[in-house]
Amino acid sequence: MLAAAALAVWSTASLALARTAESRAAGKTPPLPWRTPAALALATWCALACRATPSAAVTCGLACIALVAAADSDARTGYLFDAVTFPAAILTTLAAIVSGTTFDAACGVLLLAGSFGALVVLSRGRLMGLGDVKAMYVLGAAFGPLESLVAIFAACISGIAALSLSGSLRSGARLHFGPHLAAGSLFALVAGDSIVHRLMGL
Repeated sequence: MLAAAALAVWSTASLALARTAESRAAGKTPPLPWRTPAALALATWCALACRATPSAAVTCGLACIALVAAADSDARTGYLFDAVTFPAAILTTLAAIVSGTTFDAACGVLLLAGSFGALVVLSRGRLMGLGDVKAMYVLGAAFGPLESLVAIFAACISGIAALSLSGSLRSGARLHFGPHLAAGSLFALVAGDSIVHRLMGL
């Protein structure tokens, strides 16, 4: 019950943070699509249903909810706002410390934020923005290195599929990665643990 309450509060707060940041950037409050609250509810339910312990549900749920809340803003503006990713980074780090998964969280952060941060520096921001790297921090801290890789792989497949369906794959169009990162995190939330165990079994 406490895990459910915590995730419900964070869903409301993260959505409010995302909308406030977007309204400040755009100078007006954008309409709220029905799919965003629905996706937040799905993320909350999946965290509670698919994670073995309440602490894991809270840690992974915090990350997924933050990425889902920020995804709609990224789709419209091209920005993953610090107003969402920064509090999410703090909360997922604290949740990892409390749940005793600090080592996995640190490895996940070094793998994702380190790798993609280097990509941003080397490409001078042409291939990816810092907002994506901050979102990678949240993902890595919550899921650890192995499940984070599952999430990134799923996000890349989602992004490639979206570009292909829109006919933009050959045109070199820029991809707003936030929605696909959110989709990848939800996939990892549901199936990441079982995929990692199967691969490790091999």
